[in-house]
Amino acid sequence: MPLTLEYLSTLRQEIADLKLLNSKIPAKQNRSPLDRSEFESRASRLLEIKQELGKLMSKPDTAVWW
Repeated sequence: MPLTLEYLSTLRQEIADLKLLNSKIPAKQNRSPLDRSEFESRASRLLEIKQELGKLMSKPDTAVWW
């Protein structure tokens, strides 16, 4: 996965979008099952993004690093 400014920008925008959508969900006690499902899906994606960024920050494999 190449580290590009465009890729990081895309992830940053996705994070902002997911946070905005999650902030619009009602308080925990007032959530419908659909709201909970959507919230969990977005939270899961945020975790995936965090893991992707962690991989980008780790030392590259010297066998494929030029």
